[in-house]
Amino acid sequence: MKRSLRFWTRYTWESLEVVLGAMAILAVLSLLGADREQTADFAAQLPYLLCASAIFGMMMLNTGSQTLYVPLLLSMGETRWNVLLGFHYYRVLVIAVTMGLCALIWVLFPGELSGLGLRSFPTILCVLVAVSSLGSILGTLFVRWRWLGTVIIVLLCGGAGGLIGITSAASLNGGFSAAAVVKLAGYLVKTPWWLVLIALGTLAADVLFQWVLLRRREVKL
Repeated sequence: MKRSLRFWTRYTWESLEVVLGAMAILAVLSLLGADREQTADFAAQLPYLLCASAIFGMMMLNTGSQTLYVPLLLSMGETRWNVLLGFHYYRVLVIAVTMGLCALIWVLFPGELSGLGLRSFPTILCVLVAVSSLGSILGTLFVRWRWLGTVIIVLLCGGAGGLIGITSAASLNGGFSAAAVVKLAGYLVKTPWWLVLIALGTLAADVLFQWVLLRRREVKL
């Protein structure tokens, strides 16, 4: 079990490097064309870019983990139960670090937007849990039905390209206004009940589906 935890801990930090790199790219694109007022409030907007990067990062990395690292650990002699626990430990760690960094930034740069962000924590948590679970489910589906791989890649690439396109278009038009960001953040303060149900449902389906496939999965060297 210790070996599995060490592996997933190292994989978590490597995954976070990808997430932070994507956030840096979005940050540079967002700053292009921004005026002085938008630049002054930009620090409080960084957590939203971090969450957006984490969303696409978890979708891609969770899918890849199921198709590559899970069979690798099984071939190295890890028990299926340890693999299941280690993978979900990695997911919890990614979400915890992401939200911890968001909280740290908002605390260091207080203001209206930061206050809204801190009050939006339940909503952000539900979104991250649902996305992480969905990425894992897509990975297990890909293991079971290979033809889904093409669909998954198209959706992930399309979503990432759309986010970069929106950010680039906004930067060319003067960047995201502070008022628009505050208005958007205001929608996240109240967590809708259906989002909580989606987060819990996708998490339960992910754990159950992954365990069923792990029990039937053959190790191929």
